[in-house]
Amino acid sequence: MERLELIEKLTKASGISGYESPIREIMIEELGKLTDYETDKMGSIHFLFKGKENAPKILCLAHQDEVGFIVADILHDGFLKMQAIGGWDVNTLLSSPLEVINKKGEKFPGIIGSIPVHFLKDTQQKLNIESLFVDIGAIDREDVMKNFGIQLGDQIVPVTNYHYSSKNKRIFSKAFDDRIGITSVIELGKRLANREMNNSVYCSGSVQEEVGTRGARVIANYIQADLAIILEGAPADDIPGLPGNSQTAVGKGVHIRLFDPTMIVKSSLKNFIVETAEKNSIPYQLTVRRRGGTDGMQIHTANYGIPTIVMGVPVRYAHSHNGMISLDDFDNLVNLLEQVVLNYKA
Repeated sequence: MERLELIEKLTKASGISGYESPIREIMIEELGKLTDYETDKMGSIHFLFKGKENAPKILCLAHQDEVGFIVADILHDGFLKMQAIGGWDVNTLLSSPLEVINKKGEKFPGIIGSIPVHFLKDTQQKLNIESLFVDIGAIDREDVMKNFGIQLGDQIVPVTNYHYSSKNKRIFSKAFDDRIGITSVIELGKRLANREMNNSVYCSGSVQEEVGTRGARVIANYIQADLAIILEGAPADDIPGLPGNSQTAVGKGVHIRLFDPTMIVKSSLKNFIVETAEKNSIPYQLTVRRRGGTDGMQIHTANYGIPTIVMGVPVRYAHSHNGMISLDDFDNLVNLLEQVVLNYKA
């Protein structure tokens, strides 16, 4: 499958934390015939491309899950209340389209509502998740449960319109965090298949990153890696109104994260990544993040310590119904990733 088609398929697929199986199946479709793979009991998956014995083992890890919601309550008049899965900016949600997915996999359209401004008093109700509801057109609670087959805990996912603009090679869709990371893992695996190489490479997809890097805790104990590269859809900071200089701009190259509150990158690893990018004329952006974290939080402290770095594609409007990335940034990420895994020496 061509990379644009694969990006579309992955971003439009539904897979919030705890419900990642559709993403795992796409990974198996793309890589399962190229090499051996295995899954753990949480649902993370690993495709191993073997190198020479006793050579470094490199973990290339992206997370399968996206942010979304589950049904938290079914009201007597047929409206649904939501529990957020992952971090959401409430200001992006009102009037947004959703799909509610029941246990049979049936999807029902819905829309996020709240008390209309016409009925609000000046002092009434600050917008928050608790004040929102989902309207699926149901008559009452019994209708929701019997006619729609919807239960507590059922998945609620954003609906988006995928679009590729050839002008500046921009892609618009949902869930670039972290389906663009998953796409890069798949593309790397395709390049490594049937290739002789020194290092062994795990092309892996974790689960439940958005709710506390839970899948990565299992992976950290399982894979005895010598290097870990975390692939992310990194929030872009090149929009109006943000203070300071942009460090993660769309179209300006690969996001290379040196620090966030959960992890500090070793200077020797940073130097190797930068030298590899410059040697291959791959544009990059060094980044220091004061907030947030990734699966690297769990991986870098595992075993005797695993050198770990975050690389990614800048994403405008991450954790919302619609984001935007540059195809050039994606291609540069995969190119840099390939050179790193082929040339790394422990």
